[in-house]
Amino acid sequence: MGITAVVLTAVVVSTPAVGADDPPGTEGYEQTARLTTVGKPLDLLVHPESRKLYVGSDTVAGTTGGSLAGVYVVAPASGNVLNWVKASPGSTGAPAQLPGKRLAGPLPGDGVHYLVGLRGIAAVKDGDTAGRGGWLTTTTITQAKAGTKAGTVVVVRGTKLEEVAVGETSVTVERSLTLPAAGGPLAVDTAAGQIWVADNTNSLLRRVGSADFTPDGKEIPLAAGAAVSFLEWDTERGVLWAGRGTVLEAYDIATGKLAASFEAKPGDTIADVAVDPPSDRAFAVWQDWGNPPEEGDGVGQLAVYDTATLKDLDMGAELPGVNGQLGSSSVAVTPGGDSVFVASPSDASLTVFRAPVPPSPSESPSPSDPVSPSPSDPASPSPSDGTSEPSPGDSGPDPDPTGSGTTVPVDGPTADGNSTGGTGGGDAQTTTGGGSLGTTGDGSLASTGTDVLLPAAAGTAALVATGTAAVLWRRRRATT
Repeated sequence: MGITAVVLTAVVVSTPAVGADDPPGTEGYEQTARLTTVGKPLDLLVHPESRKLYVGSDTVAGTTGGSLAGVYVVAPASGNVLNWVKASPGSTGAPAQLPGKRLAGPLPGDGVHYLVGLRGIAAVKDGDTAGRGGWLTTTTITQAKAGTKAGTVVVVRGTKLEEVAVGETSVTVERSLTLPAAGGPLAVDTAAGQIWVADNTNSLLRRVGSADFTPDGKEIPLAAGAAVSFLEWDTERGVLWAGRGTVLEAYDIATGKLAASFEAKPGDTIADVAVDPPSDRAFAVWQDWGNPPEEGDGVGQLAVYDTATLKDLDMGAELPGVNGQLGSSSVAVTPGGDSVFVASPSDASLTVFRAPVPPSPSESPSPSDPVSPSPSDPASPSPSDGTSEPSPGDSGPDPDPTGSGTTVPVDGPTADGNSTGGTGGGDAQTTTGGGSLGTTGDGSLASTGTDVLLPAAAGTAALVATGTAAVLWRRRRATT
């Protein structure tokens, strides 16, 4: 009980009450939870129909009791792991536990296509015990996105752009195109039937029509800078977002011109962008490469941009410990921008952010109105029953990771918010990660070995299960 009291005090301090230094209606996204129950997250995808969060993961260095690699299915609103698919098609055809390297795109209804090893492509959905698919021969797959035809994936292998059909036990190349140079990142609009592929050799973006699978002559010259590391297509506004080292760029497809660019702070590089048309926002994760004090500051950034004006909304948050030394971070967002998730391979975490809640309009009380008592007394914390689960640093998630003790539950938006109710127990959110077990920030909550329900005054409700660490902090306001 003494340990519990200390932890609760730390949380109250790290999420201070509104005051002179933090006015009502904070403008930035607030961190609400940090999950360490999905191995080392490599990529994220929120299914557009089922609304479930899919996490492609590798094992965590030093893990005892078996590998944590595979594909996890998460209920975003609670953070509970619904399914952990360990087995994927191996290079010999036999099932093997392999990392889910990159999530190529959603399957109809539910599920995802994902990359396995050097040349494997598989499909999996919630409820499956193993992925299905197979391996191509010869050249390694470097890029993959969902194809314009159902059940297909568009991949880049050297100078080849290929459309691949994924079967139960095999993959088949249906169409192939030889590019003028080695292909880079992809962006696919399944509705419009268009594919964009980056050509880093010639510093341009090239469009390919899906009907005949040939370039249609549309090309966008890139501004001077680093190679393109990823492409994200805002199909509603006709903008291609391109990550290029320390610069994030937005290209207007109609004009073929650079429409906006955003520079990194010292020591940071752009890792990923997620576009959310319902909220007219784009969410970017910048990760630090430095080891303070030699380089950078060890703190990444979540940034939020207006997709209509292509301006920084200054609604982001700091990401302590999110660096690029052990892999590239990724970001995902729920429809409407209510919840944002940042995955950090560097510390095997998935961090959840909530959108700021505007203050509710109310009439000013007259002098004769009675004064309402201040809701300053928090509800007493009550223990939550749950089965103790191992952390990645121990023996890994339980083979049946559906209990309440497998995650730090997310205090996500309710079903009447902007997100659509999902099929996984009413969960309708999505996720991504950041933060560091070793960083201090403005306050931290460590695992106590006892399940604890935080008081409402702490600003969020998060369940801390045995062996699971959580960090909560308020975004630092910029100083001038």
